[in-house]
Amino acid sequence: MALPRLTFVTGKGGTGKSTVAAALAMAWSRRRPTTLGDLDGRQSVARLVDMQTADAHAALDFLAITPRGELEAFIHRIVPLRAVSRRMLQSRTFGYVTAALPGLEAFVMLERMRLLAGDAALNDRFAVIDAPATGHALELLAVAGSLRKLAPTGRLNRLSSAVEEFLIDRNRFGVILTVLPEELALREAIEAAAALRNFGIECIGAILNGVAPALFTAAEIAKLSPLEAHARLAARRRELSEFADRARRELQQAGIAVTELPMIYETALDADAVGTLSRILETDFLDAQADAAE
Repeated sequence: MALPRLTFVTGKGGTGKSTVAAALAMAWSRRRPTTLGDLDGRQSVARLVDMQTADAHAALDFLAITPRGELEAFIHRIVPLRAVSRRMLQSRTFGYVTAALPGLEAFVMLERMRLLAGDAALNDRFAVIDAPATGHALELLAVAGSLRKLAPTGRLNRLSSAVEEFLIDRNRFGVILTVLPEELALREAIEAAAALRNFGIECIGAILNGVAPALFTAAEIAKLSPLEAHARLAARRRELSEFADRARRELQQAGIAVTELPMIYETALDADAVGTLSRILETDFLDAQADAAE
């Protein structure tokens, strides 16, 4: 399967989605100019991008997509007379309308992604979006359909339909789920993939993050029993490895392709760590997707 022009990275909070988004954007940027967009609001991904600015080979830029900023840009597009659009945005009545129309700010962010993907297709670029955590991300992706029902005719209906068509177009849009080898993260990823299928949205796959080898066999751990603290650490390491194996199986059984990233033993990620992850994704994910598409 060829990868879409825009990849939307989401997952349970704490599963490393911002790191995966940054690493994936870095991997893409070695092949094509790439935009890394921040939809999370915390802009944690921006710090990871800043770490990489010294990489002369990375054709990578950063874009913050905010609800207010995109709402203003949207109004300026549909009301091209600046004086009129500014008056609308400053109007108390307009504020009441936007508050009364649920999902409008979320919709304009979706519209921004649609335009970003279209520009990427025209200019042979790619975009990676650091999205909100799974629950909020699924709510965001459902907004266009809800607005289309609220506005059965007119321009908003046409724009909502265009966004819905964008979201189900595998050449333009796809979702990557990030997962840790933990029960709650695994369950949430499988449920999110099912929800995406119901929306008709392509789930490109899951990134199983923080995978560590067991290091010790059960017999070796038993020999460590006199050293209680060491034995507990060794047993925990083995449990994590075994759960990663189980997560891989269950994701694949749910029809979700899996790519693994190793545990990074750092208190804070630095440029070298993000670069290492990006090279793994380039080989194990981008190359694998390209091979599958041939």
